[in-house]
Amino acid sequence: MERTKTYISIDVEAALIRGKQYIIEIGAVKWLPDGTTETFTQLIQPYKFKRLNTHIQKLTGITTEQLLDAPSFKEAFYKFKRWCKQDYVFLTFGEFDRKVLEEELMRNYIKNDCLYPMIDFQQKYMIAHALKEQPSLGGLMAQLGLENETQHRALADAASLLSIFMEVDGEKLIEQQQTNNFLLLLTNFRMLETTYELVISATYCKVENEQIHIQTMNTFRDELPFTIQTIERQGEDGEATITEKINIKPNEQAKQFLQQISAEAAGKILISRTALRSMSKILKLHQVTLPKTEVMTLANLLKKEEIIAKFHLVDESTHSYEAKILRLIRKYEHVFVEEFYKRALIEKNIIQV
Repeated sequence: MERTKTYISIDVEAALIRGKQYIIEIGAVKWLPDGTTETFTQLIQPYKFKRLNTHIQKLTGITTEQLLDAPSFKEAFYKFKRWCKQDYVFLTFGEFDRKVLEEELMRNYIKNDCLYPMIDFQQKYMIAHALKEQPSLGGLMAQLGLENETQHRALADAASLLSIFMEVDGEKLIEQQQTNNFLLLLTNFRMLETTYELVISATYCKVENEQIHIQTMNTFRDELPFTIQTIERQGEDGEATITEKINIKPNEQAKQFLQQISAEAAGKILISRTALRSMSKILKLHQVTLPKTEVMTLANLLKKEEIIAKFHLVDESTHSYEAKILRLIRKYEHVFVEEFYKRALIEKNIIQV
């Protein structure tokens, strides 16, 4: 079957200026359905720019003088938007490019709907090959036996990404991971006087017809006892230092609950409050691992800390907590649904946003 989609691999180079990331270069390669490619490259002068730091100059080869002669982000982006035309899917290698592009568009009062769908192909590749560590662009090029162009310039990195995408049949890989099912997994683990309170909430949902259909919701809640062990260590200078180690007793019911989640999470999008590192202590304690799957966080979806904080359990009954989570899912339903489109997890003809 002939390919119908146009893919645009995109890479941006950015510099930390006045405490914020500013884009200094956009590079992209467009892969048309007929197999031909087109390229775009543009240096960008950041707002109120004076001088590029030495590290970025050495890393990229871009000079202060080149940026002083470059157009503003707004000028450069409109030029890029015209080059993209319509009906495309963006590919990035990692989360950074989307994050910094969204920030720049917001800073310049430009609508961001032209950025989507945008797929983090690094994550897709990691899921497909069950990788725990993020591969580098250069490392993956070498592993696949592809010619490695100059790195840390936007166009070269965009070209490398498209080479990888073509080599591994990226379109098929993306289609295999498309899903409208997700698991909202929320955990609370807090130290009380003599125990740790553990709460694990698992809500299974489906995106359909621009709505979220809640299938099941289960919550585990219990208190885990702990002991404090005093450890004395002798330093190199001969002085003794005393540290305390907290030993938490795992819970067999919690382990079974987590094992069930692990078995059912495969092939679903996993949405957690923050990065999964925050629940790694709970998983490690109960010797459970989650399958490699695409992860979203409430921190990225909802942005505001005061909204994210509402998903915490705060001295309330389990029934009240579950009712609150269901209300919050309904309230922010449009945000969850839009993200599925933004990541091309469901086809555009299934959902219009």
